[in-house]
Amino acid sequence: MIKKTIFYVFLLVSIQQLTACSKETDPKKAFEKGDYETALTLWTPLAENGDADAQNYLGILYYLGFGVEKDYKKALGWYEKAAKAGNADAQKNYGDMINFGRGIQKDNYKAYKWYFAASQQGNEKAVRQIEVIAASGNLSPNQQMHAKIEANEFILDESKRFMSHDTYINK
Repeated sequence: MIKKTIFYVFLLVSIQQLTACSKETDPKKAFEKGDYETALTLWTPLAENGDADAQNYLGILYYLGFGVEKDYKKALGWYEKAAKAGNADAQKNYGDMINFGRGIQKDNYKAYKWYFAASQQGNEKAVRQIEVIAASGNLSPNQQMHAKIEANEFILDESKRFMSHDTYINK
């Protein structure tokens, strides 16, 4: 009986040690597992050092309130940093914040600009948002063109940037 008890105590201590050692070190895996506090802890230093992917994920955590208190202003700040660095997912997320007035004044023109940048870099959800804004009639074709020109600054691949006869005119 005593040998069984010692064995079970040893087994329990061993399992605790193994699980303590297996703490997730990949923030995306922690995020996917729902361990948002760990993801936040791992992404924060990366984001503070300019990692646009980490900045976008911090935006998501703050936007949804996963592992932190929901905070649109903080989400907006992280999305903006990543969007300006050229992260297409962050550009779409930043566009959403602007388009729906979450933590910022609603602005169709700015939202269109960020959606266009994201769409040119492969974000399909941003393509749909561009179509919705264009169909709403809230932006003229001229405004759409100028938003695309402004978006060029944030499109990393120069071959995907918008070109127009009006591109080189100083505004």
